[in-house]
Amino acid sequence: MREVRSMNRAGRYNQILMAFSLRVQRGMGNEMTSYEIAKQIDLRPTSPNFRAILSEMVRDGKLKCRAVDSKKGGEVRGTMFMYRPTFDEMLKTRRVEVKKNGKQVGQLELF
Repeated sequence: MREVRSMNRAGRYNQILMAFSLRVQRGMGNEMTSYEIAKQIDLRPTSPNFRAILSEMVRDGKLKCRAVDSKKGGEVRGTMFMYRPTFDEMLKTRRVEVKKNGKQVGQLELF
């Protein structure tokens, strides 16, 4: 059986940013809760390491966080935090030329 190793923090940072870019690419907005982020990158949302990574990204200026009161049935149930990336360059597309035998045959749009 192959040994499975966990991803380092830099890899998790990249996974989180890619989750945001995929969400924007699908036209679903650029804000997510920690639960949605964890679900996309296949982690437990209650993990203290995951929460620490999100806090570090907010502190480093890679993500912005805002508090929202979650309501159910007209009464406030608690505070929910919405995260979004701070820089828009990550969300812009760029064109890449596709070449075959040295000749351009098309273009791709990448994030």
